[in-house]
Amino acid sequence: MSKQKKRNSQNMVDPRLQGPFRKYLPYNIFEECHIGHLTTLDYIFAFLVVVANFTFVWKSHPSSFWARPWDNDTEQELFGYIRFYLDKAFYIHELPPFTVQLYSTIERLDIIQNLRCVSLFFNSSTLAFLFLVLRRIDCSFIISTVGLLTLSNWGTFRKEGTILSSDNLEWCLFSIILYTSITMSRMKLGTAKWFAHLITLSISLGLAISSKFIGFLTWGFIILSLVRQFDKLISDVDITAFQIVRFIVFNLLFIFIVPTSIFTLSYWNLLSNFNVDVPEYSKYMTTSFKSYLRGSQLQPTRLYYGSTITLRHLDSMAGYLTSHEIPYPSDIQENLVSLLFEEFNADNEWVVEHPTLKLNFSEIHRIGQLIPLEFDHDIKLRHKSTGKLLRASTAKPPISEQDYDLRISCTKDSEYEGGMDERWNVLLVKDSTNDNNNSSSDDKYVKPLRSEVQLRNKGQRCGLLSHDLRLPEWGYFEQEVLCMENPVMSRTSFLIDSVRLAVDFPIPTMKYYMNEINSSTEDSRTLSLTQFVGLLKEYIFKQYKYNYYVRYGKSKANFEDSLVVEKWPITLDAGSPVWFKLAWYGSILAMIVFLCVQCNRIVHWNPWSTTETVFSINWDIYNEFGWECTVGWSLHYYVFTMSPHFNLESKLYFQSFIFSELCLLESLNVLAKSHKTIFSIMILLLITSIVLMYK
Repeated sequence: MSKQKKRNSQNMVDPRLQGPFRKYLPYNIFEECHIGHLTTLDYIFAFLVVVANFTFVWKSHPSSFWARPWDNDTEQELFGYIRFYLDKAFYIHELPPFTVQLYSTIERLDIIQNLRCVSLFFNSSTLAFLFLVLRRIDCSFIISTVGLLTLSNWGTFRKEGTILSSDNLEWCLFSIILYTSITMSRMKLGTAKWFAHLITLSISLGLAISSKFIGFLTWGFIILSLVRQFDKLISDVDITAFQIVRFIVFNLLFIFIVPTSIFTLSYWNLLSNFNVDVPEYSKYMTTSFKSYLRGSQLQPTRLYYGSTITLRHLDSMAGYLTSHEIPYPSDIQENLVSLLFEEFNADNEWVVEHPTLKLNFSEIHRIGQLIPLEFDHDIKLRHKSTGKLLRASTAKPPISEQDYDLRISCTKDSEYEGGMDERWNVLLVKDSTNDNNNSSSDDKYVKPLRSEVQLRNKGQRCGLLSHDLRLPEWGYFEQEVLCMENPVMSRTSFLIDSVRLAVDFPIPTMKYYMNEINSSTEDSRTLSLTQFVGLLKEYIFKQYKYNYYVRYGKSKANFEDSLVVEKWPITLDAGSPVWFKLAWYGSILAMIVFLCVQCNRIVHWNPWSTTETVFSINWDIYNEFGWECTVGWSLHYYVFTMSPHFNLESKLYFQSFIFSELCLLESLNVLAKSHKTIFSIMILLLITSIVLMYK
């Protein structure tokens, strides 16, 4: 008997194959047992699901509903970013750029008049791919249909289908990823269909991580699933070394390189598209990024005493050192000092004064009479608007009240000359100059835009710093500034962002562009690899900061509350039907039951037993897919428990809910095939419960 005939004969009784010592499962056991095989009827039904859901939702609302203005906050915000992209204007959004790029392309090409149609199509397609996923894991037609009805009756899911939403696209991509991943695990390695699904999976992953950052968790889930498939592959003694190498190479190429390339290209397209500066957003970017948007800046080659400057805190979102005519509640003679997000504000300006000399600039007529500031020399910083001096004192800051925390304030008036508490030593943190013509003797001078400096108070022997804590309402929720004896270096770094001289005659200047001294007459918009990587890193970092500390932080009555970690509860929204509670909480219960079943298997596992265990293909599907659902649920849920703000809506639970629902439906499917009587009783109890709940 040939090997193939032997395998087929064994599949009739036990699909396992006899190895050198014991029976083993072939890596494509599900394909050989015809598990998860889709027919033409399945694909037709999936297509009809898209058409039916789209038509039902569209017809359930009048035409005026779909033609209404953008009355939803989500719609207004998303369409606003679409207009920014079409106008080539700079913006910061909490999400990666692909969603905006896709809708912008549709809007520019005038493919569809109503973008809500596209959003609804993605919403309907999610249901279709969910149905195909359920059929792939061998769920019956009836149970798969119940899964569609469950998801389509989720109030949040229905609502998202009626608006222009970025979530519908992400959900559709997520369902495609699940479908292609499960399909690949049921196919023979290296076939044309397997390769086609691998390409689809890699592209979907790339688009998912380019649409929403939660796509990276889905990416991680797929990687873990492939590790599991690799373990099954090497367990099959019929697999050759060449097949194993091919599996590894293909997955490295299509699961790592292709998604990374798509993600990078989407950001490259976004950064290259920025041609119009929007100060509302660009104020949050570093000077290097702003020079890319606004063109190069002319700044003095050195900083001179008497100059009016603005100091930007490098570790903050924007963070310009500022002072207001706002007294501290505990000391009305001292004015508040903080970090302000506004870039062009007169309260951000400080005059650099000599610690001992009183300079008369009306008598200075040439550059040789100006005194350049050197590192490790002292200065006094006088607030331009109020005339008060920046000082450190032993008083406690309004928020940080540790023993080593000292308060920063502006004191006295324009006639006050100050003492040691008002004197600051300027230390070099980093010098980013890239001018090879500079002599070594020039390195001792402070250079605007290029020298990162630290300010240490002479009287209190502490370093000026700031952190992400916000002042109370009386301080306009601005960022706290304080002084500390042994500060963290990153919290003390400031950059001289702009300079205005006290004299009107010309002095040597440098043209600063993209972290370099630019000697060309025009600024090139062509990005080098180094420049692109720098812009990309900064933009993604600022997206994170903008989301947590600006977009949602300012919406709180108390800014401090926005930084308190909230443990995200699993709660239902009011828009779902009453019976949906059974599916919602039942899905969580299904995963708990699955974990209990696995614990029971571990307790009763005897590695020294010589008795062959009874094999069931249905239980094998349940055990394998249950673990995937549990891992997928945990990955997509846990990240939101670490969120430092309160914008945690139930739609963020979508991916986790899909995994838990799939686990529930697969559990019911196994129960229906293995214990029909128990399954029938459960269905009767479920129907009775729904009837009672509606009554």
